[in-house]
Amino acid sequence: MDRTLKKIEPAISLTEETADRLRDAIIWGELPLGCKLSEQRLADMLGVSRSPVRDALAALQSEGLVKVSPKRGSFVFTPDLKVVDDLCEHRCILETASLRKAISSSRDLLLQGLGLAVAAMEKAVADLDRPGFTKGDIEFHNTIITCGGNRSIAVTYRRTISPLMALRTHLFVSMNDALDRSMDEHLELIEACRRGQVDEAAALVEDHIYHLSEAYRAALAKETLQKAV
Repeated sequence: MDRTLKKIEPAISLTEETADRLRDAIIWGELPLGCKLSEQRLADMLGVSRSPVRDALAALQSEGLVKVSPKRGSFVFTPDLKVVDDLCEHRCILETASLRKAISSSRDLLLQGLGLAVAAMEKAVADLDRPGFTKGDIEFHNTIITCGGNRSIAVTYRRTISPLMALRTHLFVSMNDALDRSMDEHLELIEACRRGQVDEAAALVEDHIYHLSEAYRAALAKETLQKAV
């Protein structure tokens, strides 16, 4: 008997594929924060019927990326400050725990992954490619989670982090959040990891994460001031 048979990989359902496509479009800013989502238009764009689109929007609502109103329709989320603060705290708990474990148990792999992500970010800065910078930034933080080696944390992170990724893209691209400071913070974090300074690295990543909510507060205050003029 042949004992080398490969396992059959489960097929991705049409609803899951549709949800993945829409999730990516929101995270990368192709579907902006607050925009209305037409089931028919999305179905036409993706080449599917309205049914998987409807189910996908319901799934993305559970992730906090979509708001569905029975009378008004479906919209890409617009976060309030409390939601952003809660998500930043949640992210901080997961990333600092993963970072501490990664430094102590897989530092070489961690540094390699962080270095590759920073190289992509530096190229994006040179090319004035803000979406490219965001992709590198996301890969940087995914590396921290992956190298932590805790599958439960990794699954939780993937399921809950999407709204912050979308907000980060919005700030980097639409609100021109400073890239230089973010770049410096990533480099400083790598150095702390290289030196094995666990507490310093955890403090750096915590400060870095909370800068997102600070940037969103500043952006909202600026918008309010502009409307009042």
